[in-house]
Amino acid sequence: MIDDIHEPLEQYAAHFQTAHVNNTSDFFEDLVRQSGVDEDANAKTVQQLRQLDQQAGGASATNKRWRILRGVVIAAALFALLYVFTHYSWPWLVVPTAIFSPAIYWLNRVIKDSHAQLGELEQAREAKRAEAWGQMAPLNRLFDWDIVAKLMQKTVPRIAFDPYFSNGRMEELRNSFGWSGELGDEHSIVFTHSGVLNGNPFILARTLTHWMGSKTYHGSLEISWTEQVRNSDGKWETKTHHQTLNASVEHPFPEYDNQTFIVYGNEAAPDLLFSRNPSKLSKLEDGFFDKMRKNRAIKKLEKRSRDIGEGKTFAVMSNREFDALFDATDRNHEVQFRLLFTPLAQQEMLKLLKDSQVGYGDDFAFNKTHMINVVEPAHMRHTDIGGEPEKFYAYELAQARIFFNSYHNDFFRSFYFGIAPLLAIPLYQQHRPHSDIYKDTYASKSCFWEHEAIANYHGEAEFKHPDCVTRSILKTASKIEADGSQHVRVAASGFSSVERVDYVAVRGGDGRNHQVPVHWYEYHDVQHASDMLVMEKMSASDDGRNLATDSEEATLRKVFEQRGAEYTNAILRRSIVSAVLPS
Repeated sequence: MIDDIHEPLEQYAAHFQTAHVNNTSDFFEDLVRQSGVDEDANAKTVQQLRQLDQQAGGASATNKRWRILRGVVIAAALFALLYVFTHYSWPWLVVPTAIFSPAIYWLNRVIKDSHAQLGELEQAREAKRAEAWGQMAPLNRLFDWDIVAKLMQKTVPRIAFDPYFSNGRMEELRNSFGWSGELGDEHSIVFTHSGVLNGNPFILARTLTHWMGSKTYHGSLEISWTEQVRNSDGKWETKTHHQTLNASVEHPFPEYDNQTFIVYGNEAAPDLLFSRNPSKLSKLEDGFFDKMRKNRAIKKLEKRSRDIGEGKTFAVMSNREFDALFDATDRNHEVQFRLLFTPLAQQEMLKLLKDSQVGYGDDFAFNKTHMINVVEPAHMRHTDIGGEPEKFYAYELAQARIFFNSYHNDFFRSFYFGIAPLLAIPLYQQHRPHSDIYKDTYASKSCFWEHEAIANYHGEAEFKHPDCVTRSILKTASKIEADGSQHVRVAASGFSSVERVDYVAVRGGDGRNHQVPVHWYEYHDVQHASDMLVMEKMSASDDGRNLATDSEEATLRKVFEQRGAEYTNAILRRSIVSAVLPS
C-alpha cells in the first residue's frame, strides 16, 4: 500500500525530488540501451563535427577578409585612375592599370580558392552532421508522448495520466462531480493532460484566452507659423516657429494570453464554496514591521468574525495565521471548511505558502465550487507541459541526455507544486469515487477538449479566416462515424482590421486649433469553419510506444484516404491520428 502524501513540501525535499532525478536518469539510460547507440562513436563524430564547424567558421572569416581587401584595392584603383585622368594626359592611365590589375587578378584567384575551400568544409560539415543524426536516429525514434506520464507515475504512483482526455473522463467529471467542462467561446484548449490523483480525476490544461481590451494610438502633426518681432537693433523681422503637436485616442483591441490551471474533482465537502488568490502576507518575514502587517490582517478577520448580521457566517479559525495568509474569507460553509482544513492541513498549507526555497511559495489561486477544485499556479504558465517527442530529438547523445533530464525534472517540480495545495488536504486523499472502481467501463473516444488541443497542434494557420490578422480561438464539435473515426468541425474565430483615422483638435503655439490625425485599426469578427478527421489508435508496440501495427496502419490509411485526406500528412499525437480535411 502506497502511503498518501500529507506533507508535500517535506516529502518532495526528502524523497520525491531525488527519486524523480534517479527515475528520469535511469529511464533515459534504458532508452539508450534499447536504441543501441554507440556513445563513444557519437561523441567522436560530434567532436569532428565541431572541428569542421570551427574550420568552416575560420574559412568563412578568411574569405570575408579577402573580399574586403579586394574591395579596398578596387576602390584604390578607381581613385588612382580618376586622379591620373584629371591631372595627367590619358597615356598615363596605363601606370595605375599596370599596378592594380595584377593585384586584383591575384586577389580574385585567392578568393575563388578560399570560396572553394569553404564550400568543401561546409559540405564535409553537413555530411558529418548527417552522420551524427544517423547515429542518433534509433534513440530519437524511441522518444514518445507518454514519457512524461510514465515518469510521473513511477515517482508518485498515486498519480496516473490518461493516454489522452477521453469522453469517459469528461463524463465522470460531469456526472459524478457536477462540472460542465464548458469554458466558453473565448477560450481554446492548447494542451491538456487528464488522469487520476488518488483515484480522483484531474485535468492539467493550458488555454488560449481572448478578451477585448483597449489600445492607445498616437499621432502627430508638424505645424509652423511666422510672427513679427523686433531684433536687437529695434527693427522688425519675421521669425518662423515650428512645433510638433501630439494626440492620442483609445479604441478596442483584441487581447490574447495563455492560462494554465488544474481541475480536480473530489466528493469531500460537497457544499463548500470558496476562493483565494496569492497573498503578499505570505512573503513577509518575522521582523517587527512584517509582524505588524500580519497582526493588522488578523485583527480585520477577527472583526469580521464578530459581525453576526444576517447572511454573515464567517468565523475566524483558531489558527489566525493560516486564515490571514490563505484568505478564503468568502467561504460559505464553516463546518465543511474546517473538515477540509484540519490542523494538519492548515500546517502543511502554511508551509507551502511561506516556502521560498524548495517550491514556488504562494503563487496560486485556489477556487472550490462544490466538488470541483481549480488551482491556477502562476509558475506553471512558464512550464512546457506538452512533452512533444520531437523536442528531444538531437544529434548529440550527451546534449540529449542533459536536455531530457532537465526537462522532465523541471516538469515534475512544476506539476508537483501545482497540485501540492490539493495534496496538503488529507481529506482529499481519503475520498475515492465510485468511478475509480469501474474505470475500465468508460468510453475511450477523445473528448472535445482533446480535439481543440489537436487543432491547435496543427496550427491556427490551418483553420483561420483568410482576412484574420489576430490570433484565432479554435472551438470544435464532433460526430462519431460508423468506422470509429470522429469527424470534427473546427470553428476559428478571430478579427480582421480596417484602418481608420481620427482627427483630434489640439491647440498650437500659434493660438489656433489644429486637427491632428491619429491612425488606428477597427477590428471586426471573422469566423471560418474547417474539418478535421480524428481516430484513436488502440494498440501499442511491445515497448509501450504509440506505434500503429501493420494491420492498424492499413485500417487508418483506408479511413483517412476515403475521406480525401493524405495519410502521409496525418499526425500521430498521444495515441490519436488526425488530419485536416481538404475544403
